[in-house]
Amino acid sequence: MRTTARSLISISLLGASLVGAPVVSPLAAQGASAAGAAPRAGAVQISGTLRVRAESWDWFDVGEAGEYSYLHALARLSAAQTKGAWQWRVEGAVPLMMGLPDDAILPAPQGQLGLGATLYAANDSKRSVATAFVKQAFVRWSGKGQALRIGRFEFSDGAERAAADPTLAAVKAQRASQRLIGPFGFSAVGRAFDGAHYSATRGAKNFTLALMGPTAGAFRADAQPGLDVDVAYGAFARGARSANTEHDLRLFGMWYRDGRGTVPTDNRTAAARSADRTEIAVTTIGGHWASIMKVGRAKFDALAWGAWQQGAWGKLDHAANAIALEGGVQHAALPWGTWLRAGLLRTSGDDAAGDGTHRTFFQALPTPRVYARMPFYNLMNSTETFVTAQAKPHAKVTLRAGAHDLRLTERTDLWYLGGGAFDSRVFGFVGRPSGAANSLARVLDLSVAWQPHARMAVELYGATAKGGAVVRNAYNGSRDARFLYLETTLSR
Repeated sequence: MRTTARSLISISLLGASLVGAPVVSPLAAQGASAAGAAPRAGAVQISGTLRVRAESWDWFDVGEAGEYSYLHALARLSAAQTKGAWQWRVEGAVPLMMGLPDDAILPAPQGQLGLGATLYAANDSKRSVATAFVKQAFVRWSGKGQALRIGRFEFSDGAERAAADPTLAAVKAQRASQRLIGPFGFSAVGRAFDGAHYSATRGAKNFTLALMGPTAGAFRADAQPGLDVDVAYGAFARGARSANTEHDLRLFGMWYRDGRGTVPTDNRTAAARSADRTEIAVTTIGGHWASIMKVGRAKFDALAWGAWQQGAWGKLDHAANAIALEGGVQHAALPWGTWLRAGLLRTSGDDAAGDGTHRTFFQALPTPRVYARMPFYNLMNSTETFVTAQAKPHAKVTLRAGAHDLRLTERTDLWYLGGGAFDSRVFGFVGRPSGAANSLARVLDLSVAWQPHARMAVELYGATAKGGAVVRNAYNGSRDARFLYLETTLSR
């Protein structure tokens, strides 16, 4: 029997109230560590969070199979200590999923109908599942502007240095960070990395180097094991400030190797892909420039982000690219501190499946929901134009709305979903045929974030997507999808 959205939302609120103490904001929770504050010197600090979320999907009007609700929760408990230049941290996590749909997976190419179906498939076809694992465990040395972290930790690209201006900090967090590497904090489980992370800061300059591999997780409750995936990431970032401006520049390089031998997702035939279990090795070079400027009673912001890729996609060569251009404005005459933004993204797709070169931009290990708030697509073979508005009608309430036009860059390529490797058995990205179309969907969404207490945050999010020709081809003329969730996060 299906659980209704109303009953699951009631369960979500009840679960939050039983904990009693509470957290980080819902936006910060997408990628932030559950215990990010530095502990008091010498003392062992115990901290933790509990996130409870009820989700409801109606997947492009495919019928009862695509209409379902479910509940998941993630508890994290951390112990940390700092002595002089040394710090250690150990954090455990307990994910719980309840009421996952057991009939929301259709034969290919229609596949999994939303994230509930993904969770069900990733957890050995169980409707309810719970487990425990080590989320983080590392030692950290810091001194003279340098820091070295070794062990298991969370990592995000684009977060190498902090911006002083809050608008620039928000642009970096919401529109530059985690495009290629992130902890997938929105997912039911999240991911971490095993390896080493070095950082050196001198004034407004930062150099970062990380050698690491992702753990399992994201959708799979058993997130303890590491995966046969290696990542090397390096970045140089610097900032500049004046009375009315602040700029942030980052140049980065990333090398990604996948030796799991899973069937890759691309636009070749199923037989060709199944016969190609060769390693994937992709090098990405890119950067971003973000800036704010105050002019009279207005504040303008701008972001340019781009990346170029080269390497081997199994037996194929790989060559791809991506670019994003965005800008925004806040003006004292607008009510509630309203912040208006607009932008364009284009990532390359593969225009010829049989020419020996794979040209679909590879997103690697991102937190996709930061850039796809209704998570039925990602930044692969994508062209997106958007406008957003964010406002604070009250000191403890944030409203955020957006309108997005989504198209496939190449109609000969696939409609891609997913956030990268999370299991040793499946590739981590899935694709559906376009039917020789490129109009994917138009999305309208709205979120209300309420932080009644420093240790408690609540977010209600709703979105609707009007499917284009790609969706109609995939689902026999079906058009609309809806996604709704209520989330409560508590911390202590």
